Amino acid sequence: MNTVILTSCLDLYEKDKNGNKIPHNFGNENGILDCLKKELKNNNNFLFVARGLDDERTWQYYENTCKSFEITLPFKTYNILNNSTKSHAKELVKNADLIFLCGGHLPTQNKFFNDINLKDLLKNTNALIVGGSAGSMNCADIVYCPPEIEGESNNPHFKKYLKGLGFTKTNILPHFQDFKDFVLDGKNYLNDIILPDSYKTKIVAINDGTYIVIKNGKEKIFGEYYIIENGTIK
Repeated sequence: MNTVILTSCLDLYEKDKNGNKIPHNFGNENGILDCLKKELKNNNNFLFVARGLDDERTWQYYENTCKSFEITLPFKTYNILNNSTKSHAKELVKNADLIFLCGGHLPTQNKFFNDINLKDLLKNTNALIVGGSAGSMNCADIVYCPPEIEGESNNPHFKKYLKGLGFTKTNILPHFQDFKDFVLDGKNYLNDIILPDSYKTKIVAINDGTYIVIKNGKEKIFGEYYIIENGTIK
């Protein structure tokens, strides 16, 4: 059974004065690097699973991720699973030693995962699976998908529950430290969107640097986290 690590994000880069992203060592906050080394069987093939869009932003994210791992935890080869390579998805997944499910727009990535039938493909790998942000959220069986871009919270057709990869029943909300004063469509994100939804869905909110390890049917959280349930935050 695969070990799965759900992160809010890995600290993959910093920004220079012009806003350019400079990859750096992602560090060992809450023991994340030690955990990766412990759970990783081989350092041969790294697979970056994108969100399906072959745009400049995706390729920059891929390149920065690869460079950060090259500095911190190097692999022999790096590959991307995206629209441009999805015809080789089965082979890429099967040969991977670490599969990184990237962040991005959650519904867009979820659609790509389902289009390539990633859930079934992952049954044929012994790779360590690491999620970042949306990639972590999509690891749930039924994915809680809160609105995140302008217009989504007012769209009556926006789907808040999606079919996920099925590694966990836990629904996470990453980057929790950023949401205290976040406003979307004129609504306070926590008070007007997340808390009302928590009457239906229990949410584990995690700060950047916090991660969850799923192994042998058990889950353990490393770092600061909050339980959002029945309209309260603990």
